[in-house]
Amino acid sequence: MKLPIKFDEVLLPREGVDMEKWCVVACDQFTSQPEYWEKLKGFTGSAPSALNLIYPECYLNDHPQERIAGIIENMNDYLKRDIFRVVDDGLILVERTTSHGNTRYGLMMIVDLTQYSFDPKDKALIRATEGTVIERIPPRVKIRENCPLELPHILLLIDDEKRSVIEPQIGADNELLYDTDLNMNGGHIKGYHVRDRKGVENALTELLKASTEKYGEPLLFAVGDGNHSLATAKACYKPENPLSKYALVEVENIYDDGILFEPIHRVVFPKDVKDFVEKFNKAIGGKAKSKMFVGKEEREICLPENSIEGVDKVQKFIDAYIKENGGELDYIHGENDLKNICAVKGGVGIVLKPMEKNTLFSYIVKNGVLPRKTFSMGEADEKRYYVEARRIK
Repeated sequence: MKLPIKFDEVLLPREGVDMEKWCVVACDQFTSQPEYWEKLKGFTGSAPSALNLIYPECYLNDHPQERIAGIIENMNDYLKRDIFRVVDDGLILVERTTSHGNTRYGLMMIVDLTQYSFDPKDKALIRATEGTVIERIPPRVKIRENCPLELPHILLLIDDEKRSVIEPQIGADNELLYDTDLNMNGGHIKGYHVRDRKGVENALTELLKASTEKYGEPLLFAVGDGNHSLATAKACYKPENPLSKYALVEVENIYDDGILFEPIHRVVFPKDVKDFVEKFNKAIGGKAKSKMFVGKEEREICLPENSIEGVDKVQKFIDAYIKENGGELDYIHGENDLKNICAVKGGVGIVLKPMEKNTLFSYIVKNGVLPRKTFSMGEADEKRYYVEARRIK
């Protein structure tokens, strides 16, 4: 079976670009905290920065047409000014150390979007791990469809218990491409140009065979982060533009000790806080103790012991409540951020429990997808930072 990847050129900022100002966190983080993005903008200033090439989702409803036009203009300007250098085959080992002290590794690859599906019934080689909200794709298509570049925050996971694909490249004699601190408490990142392309291909081929034997069906990659970005990329594929058939991603091993599965908490802004809390406590129960923040107040709640069941039950309740009574919902990475948002904005925060990461692939094979927003690979400042770019036109 053919691997759903190819090795082609990837772009990096040229020497002389301030990499600490270039690299910025994934656009779908800090969506309820515009102050984060304003502070970041102040830090990057007029320097070349990925911040000028992405659309922070915090501003999705803030003059979108003007913002999209600005992003395209900035991309074309950076290309014209020769800001980028080319890594010919794009095989880059990424070493990320977060501010929390954990280090994880990944390999940059270009994946074939025709081998990806978010439909749970499809047995694709690249699969979504959560339900895809179709309504979230068209606004993102408007951003991507006319852009000459993509900057990925997509993380794909492999089930490589033998550590055969990525780990052999750690400590190998590979060329150092970048080495920088990350702004806004992001930690540190290094990138190395991997020369053993054949070794990586062979290891992936063997992993695909092992996965097929283990699960009874072929499954190579499961989306760990950025599923809606991958779905958007697929929606933008046009046969007349061969570059649009692919997307740049980072591939990580689920058995990497540096990969942590964190829960994604919920913050609800109901029209009637008291009514929401009373109905939530009646509808949701279980033996696992957790927390709820009601404004500045912290309360104890009970959730199902199975973390996936807990996410599913909470999400279904919130969706039904908002549909009937109105209100708004956001997804928050990090308990402290959740607590602060509730205290400042008067929301109701629900602290959810983490899932065991080694159950991910078996759950996907058996059930199709997880409940929406079940897990996050680290907290907000541990998410992928934009470093590499790729031409898509």
